[in-house]
Amino acid sequence: MELGWLMLLMIGLLGALLFRQWRELTVRRLELSRQLEKREALVAQFRQEIDGTSGELEQITTTIDTVDATLQELREELDALDKERKTLRERRLQPLILLDRQTLSAQRFWELTIANPDFGETATARMAPTEYVDDWVSGRVYLVGADTAEDATKRATQRFSPSLGYRVQGAVAFRRR
Repeated sequence: MELGWLMLLMIGLLGALLFRQWRELTVRRLELSRQLEKREALVAQFRQEIDGTSGELEQITTTIDTVDATLQELREELDALDKERKTLRERRLQPLILLDRQTLSAQRFWELTIANPDFGETATARMAPTEYVDDWVSGRVYLVGADTAEDATKRATQRFSPSLGYRVQGAVAFRRR
């Protein structure tokens, strides 16, 4: 029983860490977007000065090239941040596999979806990231070892009590993906 709570705590901490990283990336992306807008405004201003000035053309062209190079670097950094943010989101969406000592010695494995539609109303959910709450409301996938689907459902029900709002939905025989 303690292993299950520790796993839930670890999962919660992992979810909070991933949310924090995602949030930092989002803030950094906003900062870079603002810098990009400022730089683009500078480029527009320099282009107006070129049209009005003929003697300083070479100097302004050099400055524009520098700003364009900086803009390109910022765009590349924005693309990299977008890719990293997408990777973090996809990593969070991977199913959770629960293995305990009994599971390791089982002959058959079953995939169970465990949901708690009322999880959003609990005290824990008020401090948790929205994605974490949504996972519990929509259901999380667990791998349980048991001889029959009924045994797997019983084991999951022992760990996730219906009196706390948890529901075990559909035991399906596990197939390697």
